[in-house]
Amino acid sequence: MRLTVIGTVAASVAVAAVVGLTSARDRAVPEVSAGVLGGPAAMTPPRSLPGAAGAPVTAPTAPPATAAPTTTTVRRAAAAPAAPVARPKRPGPGTVQFFTMPSGDADGKRRSFWVYRPGLPDTADLPVVYFLHGYPGNERALSQTDFAWTLERAFASGVAPFVVVAPNGQSGLRPDTEWADAADGKVRLETWLVDHLIPAVEGPNRRDRAHRAVMGFSMGGFGAMNLGLRHPDLFGQIVSIAGYFRIDDPSGMGRRDPQWEEANSPDRHVAAGAGSRILLVSAAEESDPLIVGEAQRYRRLAEAAGQHPTLVVAPGPHLFDLVVTQLPGVARFLSAGW
Repeated sequence: MRLTVIGTVAASVAVAAVVGLTSARDRAVPEVSAGVLGGPAAMTPPRSLPGAAGAPVTAPTAPPATAAPTTTTVRRAAAAPAAPVARPKRPGPGTVQFFTMPSGDADGKRRSFWVYRPGLPDTADLPVVYFLHGYPGNERALSQTDFAWTLERAFASGVAPFVVVAPNGQSGLRPDTEWADAADGKVRLETWLVDHLIPAVEGPNRRDRAHRAVMGFSMGGFGAMNLGLRHPDLFGQIVSIAGYFRIDDPSGMGRRDPQWEEANSPDRHVAAGAGSRILLVSAAEESDPLIVGEAQRYRRLAEAAGQHPTLVVAPGPHLFDLVVTQLPGVARFLSAGW
């Protein structure tokens, strides 16, 4: 069993109501939920606004249709100085938002995702990192920790800024999804992320692989490596924190189908990572038998294939705090590859 334990709750993180995400393949406009989160408090009940294709966009207090969207900034220790150029080296305060979209799963439910945007204009050269949570966990893991504030400090110090998108990887049909499509087609998480989430988040400013990365913790570390190797045309960098790289399928996503297992086994597709920058973070006090030694094993496989992934053995046990404490180093690693 892989537990995701959420660390210290951050000071209240503000959430902005923003209308503007559309998907090239899913024409329904994602719903936007807004409120102020200082912990696992309930979201403010939204009210509906007219949306495209009959789909409502929601926000607790919505501006008139002709007004610019209202935003609330992420709290930070000190505001970044104004820069005289169009793309300042150090961005201003960022914003965080929650959205939902149809999941494409057989149960017809929607799937939510969290987005952090630095205080910069959205352009095709502003990188995007897709963060995959562990099991059990959800997209709120980042909002309930110092994640956004830690990013703000890294960007203020001169690290190249990027957007972070954290989708919900759960399903009522099979809770432990492994961030994959189910063999029977009832859960379509990989398809949702690749064909719907990425176009919705990036919109007209579609990124190339050099400006897109996938990152994850625990089950999400598996998912990041699996998706990164399965879609090297989409992701130029892969970060796996306390991940594993062989099949673990307690919810029966693959139904022991040999073809599904072959397709979703990162350790069988190491060669696909030849053109990617890969960071492996291992917890020094890892105790889960599924995960102990996995980062080191994958690095050996990669080195045998002529690759040179970066390995970091970080102090501490298998807790979500590991993500936040390693975030400055992860941001520097990514910054070197943009």
